[in-house]
Amino acid sequence: MTDSDRCYVEIEGLMLRAYHGVGDVERIVGNDFRLDIRLEYDAHRAMHTDSMATAINYASVVDIARREMAVPAHLLEHAVGRLRSTIATELPQVVGGRIRLAKLKPPISAQLDACAFVLEW
Repeated sequence: MTDSDRCYVEIEGLMLRAYHGVGDVERIVGNDFRLDIRLEYDAHRAMHTDSMATAINYASVVDIARREMAVPAHLLEHAVGRLRSTIATELPQVVGGRIRLAKLKPPISAQLDACAFVLEW
């Protein structure tokens, strides 16, 4: 392992019910969402010490995601922006990442799996 190695914690396929959307029905009835989160941080100490104090706790990331997704937003962009801001505040060791928020049943007339917004930093 070298100092140039890049390390990530990933939460894949977190399924949540939320009330994001522009339409009134979406904000009342809700929709199913899939959230994928990838957080970059220096995990070298965690890899050497085997100490949770030097790592990012997956459960903490899921708790942050649940809290932010519980606050309705008109736009997926806004929900993701809030999530990224909270991650930056509560997990300052994160130096980069990727968040993908997908609405699984968007209210549009088309056959598709999902509509999503992705933020990378």
